[in-house]
Amino acid sequence: LNLIRHLRDQGIAVVLISHRMPDVFDVADRVIVMRRGRKVADKTIASSSPEEVTGLITGAIEQVA
Repeated sequence: LNLIRHLRDQGIAVVLISHRMPDVFDVADRVIVMRRGRKVADKTIASSSPEEVTGLITGAIEQVA
């Protein structure tokens, strides 16, 4: 995660694919949730929570991006 933070701080985009919400919320500025090959959400970290993103991943929360 230190390398990702370093690249982020230099303005370099990084694509991180993970189900580990603490890691995602630690290093990301934005999260895009895909389910069954479709984008279901596009959120900034500041406007979301790990619980909301988990709900979007599992389908417990429905939102179409």
